[in-house]
Amino acid sequence: DMKRELRRGNGTDISEKQHEELEENISRGEQSILFINRRGANKLISCGECGYTYKCPRCSVSLTYHSANRRLMCHYCGHSEPLPGRCPECGGHLKQIGFGTQKVQEQLEQLLPGVGVLRMDADTVSAVNTHEKLLARFDKEHIPVLLGTQMVAKGLNFENVTLVGVLDADMSLYIGSYRAAENTFGMITQVIGRAGRGKAAGRALIQTVTPKNRVIELAARQDYDTFYEEELPLRRLRGCPPFFDLLTVTFYGRVEEQVWQAAQRFRAALEAQLRAPCYREQRVELLGPAPAQVARVNYNYRCRLTLSCRNTRELRLLLSHLMREFAKDKYNRGVGVFTDVNSNE
Repeated sequence: DMKRELRRGNGTDISEKQHEELEENISRGEQSILFINRRGANKLISCGECGYTYKCPRCSVSLTYHSANRRLMCHYCGHSEPLPGRCPECGGHLKQIGFGTQKVQEQLEQLLPGVGVLRMDADTVSAVNTHEKLLARFDKEHIPVLLGTQMVAKGLNFENVTLVGVLDADMSLYIGSYRAAENTFGMITQVIGRAGRGKAAGRALIQTVTPKNRVIELAARQDYDTFYEEELPLRRLRGCPPFFDLLTVTFYGRVEEQVWQAAQRFRAALEAQLRAPCYREQRVELLGPAPAQVARVNYNYRCRLTLSCRNTRELRLLLSHLMREFAKDKYNRGVGVFTDVNSNE
């Protein structure tokens, strides 16, 4: 429970128990894998005086701080800028909020001086330094700790790995996707399955601020059947797969007002078509248009219209027809449109 760690005065991202387990593994000559699904040093940089945060000028997201090159970076469009020494608004001191693989590596090097830590994420893997080479180093050189993102969650089979630590189990629970619980459960169960692949028994330690969360409890127990039984009624209630499909129509363009007006016109045209006798027997629930999870990416504003329905041939043909008509309409000039089926975003 990371809330309890804070109350005890532990301000790092490595719990006391995690630290003890790592030291125990090192003393026995065994290896450990630590998983956190966020690269960079900190999620965002904020001013301690006025609360100013650095936003990407092209996207509606905060910039992530990378300590290796002391730059703020956007993980959507690639924008990068140097970290200034003071707040540009009031000149106040800047503070770091959240954590990623770079920050965790720095903390591990302080907690475990002289112990080898191999980091594996999009910043360390390259055409020369491939993930196969990094994993070969971890295996052949018996590096005590492998720290990484999703790259370390699947398919690894190292007999000497007996400890897996999940550092932020809550991270993917609260995103705007109907698959949030499923993805979190799957990620945790996959990564803790990397421990104990050889003769020695494996163990896993999950760090969370919501230890009573049902998804995390079931993932810790690797209880697939109960998770399935509890998740299924929620999917039915929300009109999500496997009971219904989600067809997401996304509109994007440089002028926000034009994007919203185009989306409203598309919805009106769709509603008019759905009133035809041939569609009356099909259950179609329209939601939106509403802002996308990230409302602006690389200067393009985005909003979405979601259909909860059966993915039938008739509906696909209807959407295809409306999208072609949409592209011909002069009032939609500068606005693009595309459709996803059961998108994970």
